[in-house]
This record gives sequence, structure tokens and C-alpha cells, in this order.
Amino acid sequence: MLWLIIIMLILVIGVLSAYILLYKREIRSIVNRLQFIREHDTNKKINLQIKVKEINELAIQLNHLINYYKTEKIAISKAEHKFKEEITNISHDLRTPLTSIAGYVQMLESENTPAEKKAEYYNIIRRRIDTLVKMLDEFFEFARIESDEYVLQFEKVNVNNVLADVISMFYYDFLSKCEEPSIQIPSNPIYIHADKDALKRVFQNLIKNYLNHGTRKISISAKEEENHVCISFKNYAPDIDNTDVEKLFQRFYTADKSRTKSSTGLGLAIVKNLITKMNGKIKAEVEDSILVISITFNRLEIFK
Repeated sequence: MLWLIIIMLILVIGVLSAYILLYKREIRSIVNRLQFIREHDTNKKINLQIKVKEINELAIQLNHLINYYKTEKIAISKAEHKFKEEITNISHDLRTPLTSIAGYVQMLESENTPAEKKAEYYNIIRRRIDTLVKMLDEFFEFARIESDEYVLQFEKVNVNNVLADVISMFYYDFLSKCEEPSIQIPSNPIYIHADKDALKRVFQNLIKNYLNHGTRKISISAKEEENHVCISFKNYAPDIDNTDVEKLFQRFYTADKSRTKSSTGLGLAIVKNLITKMNGKIKAEVEDSILVISITFNRLEIFK
């Protein structure tokens, strides 16, 4: 009987030793594959030669981590590439007026420049400096809006009044463009829960965007639709396609590929950021060469 027990123990120890060796071999295989995956740009995953439940579960979880790591790596790479492009665009936007100013300063300093030309160059320099200041203000404003320090003051806001006030601010700008906007605002007040100054900034940026880049008459409307308030801006935009529309609200994006216009590409990005902070939605689409930017808010009644 004792010999039988000894033989059974030996068999059990042998089986356990075999399992331990298998476990060690599989763990070593996992370690080697992890090291290979870490050191090489590969799509390989951890595959087991012997299916052991516990180690198989470990391999599955490790493969999930590998997928996550690769996804994050791709996202970081894209973000770095985008950041470099944005820095390049900012540098270009700032360098252009600065280079122009430097050139006119040199001509002002020249003894061969007539007095009347110096006066003209002085005015050009002032305009370039004004442009530069506006661009820097927009950069700082965007950074401030994106930070957590920018706090909105929500209140009951009459959309009609804010929209009408902003449109009147650009009266002479519309005249200089030889355009009269088509305005469709109902007589009855439309209320939303928002920050009045932020809403005003949104409308200002949208009108400025039209004045800088749009053509033909702009149409501005506000209306109530069930539990929502919809404000839309429409204008003729034959040079904008669906690809541009998808990028309109991206920071530093401008449809002017050469970036020859004095635009930072932040105007519409600021608009979207403020709309989002006020719990609204904004979208852009092109319909028969007409650019339509629509803003939607919940009516104030649903907040009561």
C-alpha cells in the first residue's frame, strides 16, 4: 500500500512538473513576444501554442492592451503632426504682417523716399499693426476660451434682441460690401438659457466670417422649432465643398490654402467652442453652393 501511495505521489509530482514547465514556457513565449512587439512596429499579437485557460485569459487581456497602445500611438502621432502644422500656420500668419511692416519701415528710413510716400507707408504700417494686434487677440481669446478659467454667466437671453444688435453693428460693413442682409426674425421674443456676451461673440464671428470670405447676400434667420431655437446663417459659397465644411470649425483651419488673407482660422473654432459651452449644437453644410451654418439651442421653457 505504501508503494502505491509513493507511486501516486511520483505521478502527481511528474504531472505538476510538466504543467509548471508548460506554464513557464508559455510565459517565456509571452515575454519574448511582448519584447518583440515593443521593439518593432508590427501588428503581431500574442498567440499561445498550448491553450491553458488562465494563461489564455492573460494573453487576451494583453492583446487588448496592445490594441489600445497602438491606437493611442497612432492618435498621438496624428496629434503631433497636426500640432506641427498649426505651429507652421501660426508662424506664417504672424510672419506675413511682420515682414510687411519691416519692409515699409526700411522705406520710411530711406532718404530717397518722398514725403507723400512716407505718409502712405505710415498708414499701411498702422493697418498692418492693427491686423497683427487683432490676430494676437484672437489667439489669446481662443486659448482663454479653451481653458477651464473661462466661466460663462448663464441668464435668460432674448435671441432676437442680441441678433438684431449684432447685425446693426455691421451696418456700414454690409454697405461697403454692397450687400444688404436678408433678415428673418420673428416679432415675438425667443428666449434661451445662455451667456449674453458669448452669444454676441458667436454672432459677430459668423458675420465677420461672411464679410471676410462670403459672397453675395447673406441670409440670417431665427425661429422656434418645437422645443428648440434654430439660428441660421446662409450665403453663397461656390468655392467651399464638403471637405472644407467638415473642417470649418477646426482651429487654425482656413479655406484659403495660401493663407494670404489676414485670418487665423480661429473665428469659427471660437464659435463652436462657445456654442458647446452653452449646451448648444452647431453644424455646417453646403446646399447648391449655399453655405448653411445652423445653431440649435433648447428653448428656455425646458429649463424651468
